[in-house]
Amino acid sequence: MGSKPKSSGVGVARRDTTSRTVRVLLVDTDPAISELIKQSAGTGEQIQLAYARSLTEARAQLTEKSVDLAIINPALPDGNGLELADELNKSRRITATILIGDEPNADAAMKALRAGASDYIVKPFDAKDADERIKKVIAKQRKSRDQAQRIRRLRRLCKKLNQARADVSKQVDILCNDLVTAYQELAGQMQQVVQASEFGAVIRDELDLEHLLRKTLEHLVEKAGATNAAVFLPSSMDEYTLGGYVNYDCTPDAADMLLQHLADVMAPKVAMHEDILHITDNQSLSHLLGGDTAFMVDSHMLAFACRSDNESLAIVTLFRDGSDPFDQSVLDTAEAIGPLLGDALARVIRIHHRGLDEDAYEDGYFGTPEDEDDGELPF
Repeated sequence: MGSKPKSSGVGVARRDTTSRTVRVLLVDTDPAISELIKQSAGTGEQIQLAYARSLTEARAQLTEKSVDLAIINPALPDGNGLELADELNKSRRITATILIGDEPNADAAMKALRAGASDYIVKPFDAKDADERIKKVIAKQRKSRDQAQRIRRLRRLCKKLNQARADVSKQVDILCNDLVTAYQELAGQMQQVVQASEFGAVIRDELDLEHLLRKTLEHLVEKAGATNAAVFLPSSMDEYTLGGYVNYDCTPDAADMLLQHLADVMAPKVAMHEDILHITDNQSLSHLLGGDTAFMVDSHMLAFACRSDNESLAIVTLFRDGSDPFDQSVLDTAEAIGPLLGDALARVIRIHHRGLDEDAYEDGYFGTPEDEDDGELPF
């Protein structure tokens, strides 16, 4: 037996356009023309006809439902049908109107057209002529209705597109902000890499402590410009001593007192911080240095610990008058120097303290300036 061809299971739904209903309201005391109206629907059209014998009755029906075509006789018991035609013309309804009269009258026809009527037909009707004219009005109204529907669809689409555009614009703004932030972070990281590379080249293979500290301070001054700078080294648990300094704007006597105070008060506090301290106001400066800060009023300070294996091996500080603040490039330099100097100091310790007692080495003992042959580390 032959088999029937199998269906693919895929179909396309089609709208039924062969039959469309035209809603017509006949406003006349004589409904005799209803049959003519029904015959004038045209191929594929179905007439849904309603009657109203007065303006009041017509308005009530129009309130309950919309119509596509209103055929109105101006001579109504409670008023002039032209008023209803004018109301429909000025409303937001898509309703075509035809006015009918009892005798040919140019003035009546002009009034009908001014009221927005699509046509004016005179009784008694010529069946063929009236049929053609009603069909034209229905076709025109159908076209207007379809256009109105397309406009509504386009407006809905435009609204959705505008919303989508707003959403995309918002996402683009967020993406742009993220890109800017990422670029800034990347630029900062690249700057730190450059700074680290430059400083690494300066201290590479340097095993002399005095030379190491000198090169560090010279590099800082080169990057920061004229500034006071000092390096403090741990001499015992929680105590620091001066390892080297650059004096920019302090008298020798004031510098000695200030550096000693920084070694005693500031250095231990900075050693407890993981990040760089950037002090730009007197209140924060007083909190860091204690009560005796008159000699550094209105100064800006950078301070950071140089660590190796989580152990603070040096405290570096830069300070100068607040009228010449440290910019971001100096902070980048400080952030790059910290871990590199910490590793370099750890290397010096390993090499120069091989013969020390193991307990002293583990305590982080560096030795004080008095332990050096010449009594200090001059810069």
